[in-house]
Amino acid sequence: MNENFINTWVSNFELGRKPSAREYLAKRYAHKSKSFDTTHALAQAIKRGWQERSPVDCLVISPDFELKGKLALNKYLFGGHGLAGGRTAAENYRLFLIEALAGKQPGLSSDNSFTYLLDDVDDNAPNQDSPFKPFLTDLNVILKPMQSTLEVLDILRIPETGSQDSTIVTIDATAFEKGGILTIDIRLGSTKLAGSFYLYDSDIEFPTERGLRYYHSFANATDVPPNETARITYPFYRGQVFKLIIAAAELEDKKEHVNAFQARISVEAH
Repeated sequence: MNENFINTWVSNFELGRKPSAREYLAKRYAHKSKSFDTTHALAQAIKRGWQERSPVDCLVISPDFELKGKLALNKYLFGGHGLAGGRTAAENYRLFLIEALAGKQPGLSSDNSFTYLLDDVDDNAPNQDSPFKPFLTDLNVILKPMQSTLEVLDILRIPETGSQDSTIVTIDATAFEKGGILTIDIRLGSTKLAGSFYLYDSDIEFPTERGLRYYHSFANATDVPPNETARITYPFYRGQVFKLIIAAAELEDKKEHVNAFQARISVEAH
């Protein structure tokens, strides 16, 4: 299946999805000769696939920049749609790709297995149990002198009041034997969920109490608002492994919330 695709991601923020983002980008690129080209055919295809209130959209786009299918994250997860048809989430995602290649336009037309994606999400609908609990992901980033910068794009999520899921990014910097300066540049997505980012040693257990999370971390960026950026820097003096743990902010309403984040992780060697 993979030989049929080139996998990449594009930041909705850079495409100016919201007016506030467009204003910020205009100021940021005002004195630069090169900016993000939102008139490019790929950018235009992505814009055609945007789903309202969806922090992440999975799009299948042809070499001719034709939109072949779209999968809005919130709709896919809501009510367990990811497990529709008695298939596992991975099998269902593979089916989405197969039907996109077959020209059935999943998420765009009704002649496929993903007709439910065309329905509007009712924000007042009661919560349903999610088959993805606990939504705890573990990403591995291995940095080396020849590849000292990598980027991660993932989500943070709060399934219901009183419950909080975390995303873990393991950062392996053991190749930097004399240490260096670890820098993590963070950008949060546009939905209303804020996030906190904590850097720890690799063997620590993530504290459940918010205050302990702050004081036990090497460095942190807490309560980063939607559509905002933050930076974590930490000097280290030998090769080691870190954990970056991302926790969603607590909200008072009973709805499930999802937001995306981008983290650019780099090491400048000593």
